[in-house]
Amino acid sequence: MDSTWEELFAALDALEDEQAQQKQRGLNDFNLLSSVLSVNDEVRLHTRFIYSLLNPKGKHYQGSRFLKLFLEVIGRQDWLDLTSVTVLKEHCPDGQEDQIDLWITDGKRQIVIENKLNAQDQRRQVARYLKAVGATDSAQADDTLFIYLTKNRQAPSAFGLGGLTVCHRTSRLLNTSGLPIAHYQNLSYRKNIGQDSIHTWLESCANEVDRQSHIAWALRDYQAVVERATKEYVSKVKTLKDVLEEGIADGKRHHEQAIQLASELPAIHASWLEQAMTTNLEELFEPFVSNGDMTRIGVENAELLNPFVHNIFKDDASSLLYARRFNFFRPGKGTRNRGAFYRLETGTWAKKVVLMLFYGSKMLHVGCLLTEQADPSIYESITDLKLLESKALLAKNIFPLVVTYAEPLEYKGIIPAYS
Repeated sequence: MDSTWEELFAALDALEDEQAQQKQRGLNDFNLLSSVLSVNDEVRLHTRFIYSLLNPKGKHYQGSRFLKLFLEVIGRQDWLDLTSVTVLKEHCPDGQEDQIDLWITDGKRQIVIENKLNAQDQRRQVARYLKAVGATDSAQADDTLFIYLTKNRQAPSAFGLGGLTVCHRTSRLLNTSGLPIAHYQNLSYRKNIGQDSIHTWLESCANEVDRQSHIAWALRDYQAVVERATKEYVSKVKTLKDVLEEGIADGKRHHEQAIQLASELPAIHASWLEQAMTTNLEELFEPFVSNGDMTRIGVENAELLNPFVHNIFKDDASSLLYARRFNFFRPGKGTRNRGAFYRLETGTWAKKVVLMLFYGSKMLHVGCLLTEQADPSIYESITDLKLLESKALLAKNIFPLVVTYAEPLEYKGIIPAYS
């Protein structure tokens, strides 16, 4: 083996040890918020967390400190009187259906924050919200600020604006007459994008509290959630990407190796799966076949599958058998399910159960085929084996009764099958 390949595989072995040590020391990617809620949950996670910080009456007991920092970050330091401010979440100002994600007011001026992490704009949403909070009079255009909080959108859609327009030159929302009715501002969930980012505010908040406090911990946790939602999160645990980048930095030879590995892995996986479904499987069951405990069902005795398939396949059961020419991994299209089958010949379930390894375009299934007249006691024993009725395979209308354990048809599924 080329010495550079030996170096690469040695580095991969060392990576596993380093990852395990890092995780044991607590350097891992555990996140409490994302363990409870989806990182893309706009309302229950993002809107409510932001509200909890902006609200001067929040349980953080920091008063209006975080709200003051928010105003500074968006360049509106003097926008509100912080001594008389009110912050509401999911606010319904007119008692109708519309709910404003976040509404902040001091009794004279107000801020409307629309949180659009992933959701699409609703019909006339911006126009409806501004009307609900009384922001339709152009004479009071300086009293309302509309903030559009999003991952990557530059402004609400025309569908959501409902006849209003955004003037980016003046940062104003204009009515159908072209008159301003509110200030407009974009705020992004993304980092380092050349515009106002929520991360700037979160970091300012973190700098204002004890770095070891619960608030600082919660802020760090939430920042990681935001980074996951925008796909900007960088793992704290050393990754394969890190190893390859280090190697590439040492010379182009490692870069060439990385490209070669990426291009050849699909073929390697295909070879592993084929070997697992043929040579390895036959070696595993050979003692049972030789003793007469099982029968390997092949093309030559395909009729043994007839009691286990729907009537439409009884005259063509051999088409269901694993064969190289039907392999999912063959070049071009062809994602038909294939498998290997063994009928039990002795014991209580003799000739009543067929063991199978079955794979399709996405999943590898290991389980049993049963006849439609299967004894209920079989199901009780199968439950102990944690096999479940396979809706995916039943939906293909091939087998009347099939219970399986399934693995994704990727390295996590292929490697156990191969080994």
